[in-house]
Amino acid sequence: MKKVTGIKSVDFKITAVGHGVVNWNGPTSLKVQDDSKLGKNNHTMPKLRGYTNLTGEVSEKGYKHVKEPTDIDFKKTPLYISQNCIRHHLFRDQAFDVHYANKSNGENLTKMLASITGLVRGYVVPSSQNKRTSPLLLEDFVDQLGNGNFEQFGQAGERDSSSFFSKTTFGDTEYIAYGSISIEQLQFISLDKKFDRESMGIKVGQGEEVAQAIQEFIQTLNPDLKPKATFHENYVRSGTIFEEGEVGILLDQDAIKALIDYTVDLISELSIRQAKSYMYVDEVVVDYNDSNKMMRIKRDVNSTSPEPEEEFATYFYQK
Repeated sequence: MKKVTGIKSVDFKITAVGHGVVNWNGPTSLKVQDDSKLGKNNHTMPKLRGYTNLTGEVSEKGYKHVKEPTDIDFKKTPLYISQNCIRHHLFRDQAFDVHYANKSNGENLTKMLASITGLVRGYVVPSSQNKRTSPLLLEDFVDQLGNGNFEQFGQAGERDSSSFFSKTTFGDTEYIAYGSISIEQLQFISLDKKFDRESMGIKVGQGEEVAQAIQEFIQTLNPDLKPKATFHENYVRSGTIFEEGEVGILLDQDAIKALIDYTVDLISELSIRQAKSYMYVDEVVVDYNDSNKMMRIKRDVNSTSPEPEEEFATYFYQK
C-alpha cells in the first residue's frame, strides 16, 4: 500500500490584540447584595474559559450559592473569543448567503460551491442536507493579559434594585489562538451521496460545468497561478481495501495553494469592532506540516516549516 506523503495540513499560530470585550456571554446570576441567595441577573459577563457562577456551597434550604462579581481569577478563567464568533466575522461578507442556497436550483448551488464559503467555510443546505465540511479548524482566541475589571452602573430615575447593574469589563487584550487547514478535506469535493457528504446533486454532464465554475473562481484569487479543478465519476481514497469511489472534483496543487494563501491572508487581516471594543490580528505564523504530528506548531515552533518544502499530499486517485 502506497503511503500518502507531502504537506498534510497547513497549521498556524495567531496573535491578536485589542481592547475591551467583543464576545459577551450575557446576563449572569451573581451575588450582588449581602442578603442575596439566588443572586441577581443584572450582571453582564464576557465569555470566560471554565468559569462557573456557583461557589459549590448549598444552603439548608437547597439553594446553590452564587459567587460575587469580584470573585474571578482571570488567569484561571481567562477571557476568550469563541471560534464561532471568529468564523462569523472571518466570512462576514457571505454570512447570510447559505439561507438562499436552494437544492432545486442547480445554478444556485454551483455559485455556493464556487465561493470561499463553499470551499473553505463549509455549509449545510437544510432542505436537502447537501453539505461541505469545512477544512478550516479554528480554536478559540484566549486572552493572555487578564486585565479584567468590575464596573457598577446606575440608571437615571427612581433608585431601586432594578436600576443598578454591573459588568465585568476588560482593558487591553492580547489573544493567542491556533488553527489548521486540512489538505484532504480541502482538495476533494464530493458530488456523491454514497458516503453522506454530497456537496450538491448534479445531472448528467453537469459535473464538468461545476468544476469549471470552481476553477474560474479560484483563478480570481491569484491570477499568477494556474489552478485546475478536475471532475471524475470515480475518485477513490488512497489506502481503501475495496476501492469504492465517489463522483467528485479534485483540486490540483495550484488550486490548493491559492485557497490556502487567500485563507491565511483573510485571517491575518481579521478585525472585529463591537460597540466600544475591538480586536485585530497582529501576527500569523504558518507551518506547512508534512508530518503526522497534528498542530506541531503548538509544541515546538522551531520544528515548523514556514515555507512549503514539498508538494501538498494527494489523498485521492481516479479509477
